[in-house]
Amino acid sequence: MKLQYLGDSRDAFKWDLLHWLCSRAAPHFSRLLFVPLLTRDDPKPTDGRTPHTRFRARPEIQAFVGSLRGHPDGLDAIRALGRMDSATVFDVNVHSPRTFVPDGLDRTKYWSALEPSRFQNTLVFLDPDNGFEIKSEKGGKWILDSEVAWLLCELPSSSAVVIYQHRPHRPWATVFEALTPRLQYAAYASAAYNDSVAFVLLARDIGTANRVRSAVGEYVKENPIVEYVAIKPSPNYALHRDARTSAARR
Repeated sequence: MKLQYLGDSRDAFKWDLLHWLCSRAAPHFSRLLFVPLLTRDDPKPTDGRTPHTRFRARPEIQAFVGSLRGHPDGLDAIRALGRMDSATVFDVNVHSPRTFVPDGLDRTKYWSALEPSRFQNTLVFLDPDNGFEIKSEKGGKWILDSEVAWLLCELPSSSAVVIYQHRPHRPWATVFEALTPRLQYAAYASAAYNDSVAFVLLARDIGTANRVRSAVGEYVKENPIVEYVAIKPSPNYALHRDARTSAARR
């Protein structure tokens, strides 16, 4: 993510959905782990900065997102998200909030301080600029498949992963179809999306997957511009314990 876009309409979708998932899942998630994958601001942004009100988030989320514009130099304000509903308070942890994600082999340093095994009952949100890596691009703007596989492997089964995905110049159906064979490390995969961005939801436990899917289903009913799709997992699903080694090699 880039700090210059804090508080725009995609942020409204992002934080509205993540708060809903953490607080409305049954049972609710006790923690949100936000991995921002920070990259440097664009000197000449091409997408602009759309007003947060363009996405119809809940009023309390709109106020929260609007407040982020007053914190352009850091992500500390994100932690307030977990205290917005006194009935379902959850912790918010931000991984390396002041570190720009490096390219190439140096990426292993970015993950070195993270110990996924200690994050029980946690929703882990990965926020790359563009989404999953593509064949021609594996730099700081993308999340690597090996990194996602490592995280999902090392997280407790009570936890799930959510990944930001920017829509390229292709229909969503084509994007999700291309993702399906790559997600062999995830037993369960689905996505919530609108016309420009998607949030890919991954779990390796059927109970956790059902918690997420049920919460997303209710969210889509409340927000008619958001759609949901189940991404068919590979029938040859196998989650290997050597995923950490694979991630380190990348």
